[in-house]
Amino acid sequence: MIRRRAAPAVVAPLVALLAAACGGPGADPVPAPGRVITLAPSITETAFALGLGDSVVGVDDYSRWPPAARELPRLGGLLDPRLEAIVALEPELAVVLPSQRGLGQRLAALGIEVLEVPSDTLADIGRAAILMAERCGVAERGRRLAAEIERALAPAPLAGAPPTALVVGRQPGRMGSVLVAAPGTYLDELLGRLGAANVFADAATPYPQVGLEAFLERRPRAVVELHGEPQAADVERRLRHDWLTAPGLELSEPCVAVVDGLEVLVPGPRLPEVYARLRSALVACAGEGAPVDD
Repeated sequence: MIRRRAAPAVVAPLVALLAAACGGPGADPVPAPGRVITLAPSITETAFALGLGDSVVGVDDYSRWPPAARELPRLGGLLDPRLEAIVALEPELAVVLPSQRGLGQRLAALGIEVLEVPSDTLADIGRAAILMAERCGVAERGRRLAAEIERALAPAPLAGAPPTALVVGRQPGRMGSVLVAAPGTYLDELLGRLGAANVFADAATPYPQVGLEAFLERRPRAVVELHGEPQAADVERRLRHDWLTAPGLELSEPCVAVVDGLEVLVPGPRLPEVYARLRSALVACAGEGAPVDD
């Protein structure tokens, strides 16, 4: 049985506000606010990938890459933004996700310009880079970064790619409440680009919460657990053991993988690394022994 659950804060339509600019080395000669806050990990990573790190004066609580971002003031999260801390930084531009529209409206009322960028689909990752770069006066960098990401995420279908379940939330030993990625997510798009069917293609929501019975009904040949935090070796063994010993699933050891790291659940410029690791996991399960494409 599939139980509905709210999707992570990455789903909403694209809305862009007025064009402006924020500076950086080699920026185009356009007016540039020099103080920018980035309020989601994907936004922070994109800003630094565009070479705009010197303009970023504050980040959300969950931005931890690149290392320089960890040294910046923390400004809260989706549910607990620190408005006083934000105002104290005197930012000229705040970059937010569509899920943070309410916060964006509050910041705009305080006289802070707001740029809203998308992060739902794979195409949105490139669009976000382009929007931020155009707003920040480095439009060519945005186009270049978007093109690099798209090339790195090009479809690379595998012969014999197994029907797969992508797990994005589970504790070791708990099989009754599992969060999975379904159609409508960038993770499902990655799976499709590898030619693998998502066993939860029938889900009514992008990130449904399911129980073990749902896996028994769909019988995936591969399970990939995606964790946004590095997992200790003993925890990873426990996560894999749960699937290998689950009655009725009959999964082989090469077909259960844990892909972990700070980049794994961030729809930003490091997603090609996740794509390569996902491909490696499916190659091992398919038994192809083929190298991962560069």
